[in-house]
Amino acid sequence: MRKVAVILLLSATLSPGLSKADTSRDDSSRRVKAERLVGGNENPPVVSEGSGMFKAWFRHDGIAFQLRYDVASEASDLAPEGSDITQSHLHIANPGTNGGIVVFLCTNLGNTPMGATMRECPPSPGVVTGSIVMGDVQTVTSGEPPDQTTIIEAGDLEGLSRLIKQGAVYANVHTDAHGGGEVRGQLNPRPR
Repeated sequence: MRKVAVILLLSATLSPGLSKADTSRDDSSRRVKAERLVGGNENPPVVSEGSGMFKAWFRHDGIAFQLRYDVASEASDLAPEGSDITQSHLHIANPGTNGGIVVFLCTNLGNTPMGATMRECPPSPGVVTGSIVMGDVQTVTSGEPPDQTTIIEAGDLEGLSRLIKQGAVYANVHTDAHGGGEVRGQLNPRPR
């Protein structure tokens, strides 16, 4: 009887540790980080000393994210006088190719799509945080009619999560100086 009590006590003591280990493995598979956002990742590449970082966490009700960027500082004159952040997005495309905007992370242009979350881009250096929900996911297509293909439908949060996990999404930050994008990084689902 005493052996049974000791075994039960030990298993009760060790079980929480095992479930925490399982949870931490679970959490790492739910996290994604972009490679460093730099001008050389843009297509075509951009000469910029700017940089940034994008992190995301998959949640049951959306994708929490944090975007950090530093693309214009007085100390190094990385961008022309008055150049600052105009907008930032997630795009669907493989490395080295350009793709359509699937999520507006922030914008100062007043062009947030109807139903999507409006977030202003703070001046550089800046941090934008939030949660991507179904209403933020925009339709992305490829090609021209009549051969146009829909890559993702509006509101398809599950599809966006799948494409992120497969490495087919990148983040970029646009500025006055580089309207097509100043820094960019492919989202990399591998734990770091």
